[in-house]
Amino acid sequence: VRCARPWRSAPPGRLCPFSMVHHRNRFLIVQIDCGTTKLPIPASPQDVLAQVRGSIADLHGDVGMGCVMPSLSLRYMDDFGRMCILRVDREFVSILRTSVAVVTFLSQREVRFHVLHMAGSMRKCKKVARALLDKHLRDRLDGNGESQREISGRDRELTLQAHRKASQALDAAQL
Repeated sequence: VRCARPWRSAPPGRLCPFSMVHHRNRFLIVQIDCGTTKLPIPASPQDVLAQVRGSIADLHGDVGMGCVMPSLSLRYMDDFGRMCILRVDREFVSILRTSVAVVTFLSQREVRFHVLHMAGSMRKCKKVARALLDKHLRDRLDGNGESQREISGRDRELTLQAHRKASQALDAAQL
């Protein structure tokens, strides 16, 4: 943004410090369901983003791609909680939600994407993501899921270590 009155706030040709643009984004917390709980997510963050972009192109064409692409980004991805956080402009969140819902394959494996939460700020998104990670940890430690038994000591320690690593990565993420 160029300054309208350079003599009052900034030298000519320099950006005006007073004309800030406020971006209104939405953050989608998306769970990646791979079918089994033992295997990690079968793709890298770039593969997930490419698959979502392809889904947008299939459903909404060039117009949808042109609207969503400048603001679409994958801000966080985690193997432990099997979730990722996608950011998009507020106006185009419906395009992203419909496109995420129809993603069925990721790196030649069948997956399903579930939108767990939509937040309007980074702070709220991190708060909800941390609560989901903690819930996932409690479920794994209690044995809820495929087997109704408690896990062994070594598996318990590995699960706690993976949770700590995921929590630290979430805290470090620049949403």
